[in-house]
Amino acid sequence: MVDREKLNRRKELILGSERAFANQVGAAVFEKPKVSYWMVLIPILFLYFIYRMQKYKHGRMRFNDEFMITRGRVMDASVDAINGGTAPDIGAVVAQSTLADGPAKHKYESWVRVLAEHYMDLLGSEGGSFEALVRSAYRGRTDCLLALNRLSTVEKEFYSALMPQMGEMNGASDIIGVIVERSQQLRRELAERVFA
Repeated sequence: MVDREKLNRRKELILGSERAFANQVGAAVFEKPKVSYWMVLIPILFLYFIYRMQKYKHGRMRFNDEFMITRGRVMDASVDAINGGTAPDIGAVVAQSTLADGPAKHKYESWVRVLAEHYMDLLGSEGGSFEALVRSAYRGRTDCLLALNRLSTVEKEFYSALMPQMGEMNGASDIIGVIVERSQQLRRELAERVFA
């Protein structure tokens, strides 16, 4: 029998960690405006700074929301699977995407599948914190790094498959590069922190 209260607590711990992850990745993607000495001397520059800061905050919030869409869907499918004693419905998650059939959608499905496996491992573990769930699920740094590297690899493959669909979108490849690099770094840091 599934203890729904414990399952919901684990879900919230995992999603909280994912939101923090999204926030850290977003911080690497968006350049925060800085206050300069000239703003004190020329007040109109300070108004421009305020405009840029509002745009920065809006961009970060939107990035975080978009970053969490698939993760939220995969988490819901994983929780439903545990409650129903089945495997996560990967097809239903993939069907919710707006991707056209093709290489990007196939890579998306691979990423969703690996993400669901990761969430199922964490949801099936014991602990009162996200770090405790990771320790319980992966037992050691090597297993944790293997799981997180696999997740990083399929995520990177998905982003690479998306590139042709983005066409000449200004700076898309640079942004994806930053997302991939920062994600890998944060995942390594997680494994090192949890299994120090």
